[in-house]
Amino acid sequence: MSMNNKCINDCDNGSCGSKSCENKTNSSYIKRIIRLIGPVILGSKPAEIVNIPGGAEDKERKLKEIKEFFEGCKKVKYEIINVSDNSKRVLFINEKSMNRCLNDKKCRNFLRFLGYAKEYTFEDYMKELVFRLESEEFPHEIGIFLGYPLKDVLGFMGYGRKEFVEVCSWRIYGDKEPSYKVYNSFMRDKMKMHDLVEKMSVSELKAVI
Repeated sequence: MSMNNKCINDCDNGSCGSKSCENKTNSSYIKRIIRLIGPVILGSKPAEIVNIPGGAEDKERKLKEIKEFFEGCKKVKYEIINVSDNSKRVLFINEKSMNRCLNDKKCRNFLRFLGYAKEYTFEDYMKELVFRLESEEFPHEIGIFLGYPLKDVLGFMGYGRKEFVEVCSWRIYGDKEPSYKVYNSFMRDKMKMHDLVEKMSVSELKAVI
């Protein structure tokens, strides 16, 4: 068997140790995840929730890859969400960005109104959010945790007085300018991370993320 053919076969079963093969095979899913959560990694977005598609074995493989890459990560924490319909999601969180987001008194007051703890701690609020994400009724206040403007979350949930205007990545209510300011910051960080992913291997990305 030639070296090239051996490499191809080893890549198929994940036993090849070369850097080029690593990027070609088992890194592709992680690179896709990194592109999706670029704004969380870079801090413009406090969190992102990602569905894990596929059958049971495929889900387990993907979750294992996520754990291997993000375990001990300095910039991003993650929580595996076991949904009531047996699907799985992963909540990626930038703790620094989340604390900054939830230091907004209006956001915290609204979350308290919805039953979150009166005293804010990162751990307690994340624990409550995960509990609600695993329940049968989806917590639409997650928009706050995802970094969407409060006015848009209130409008979507039927608490706001501002009229629906249009959709970007979420439904905008009232003045579009602050919503697009947030949206554009997400897009800038997503493009920055996309460019970084194109240039670096998974092992190199792990070293900087």
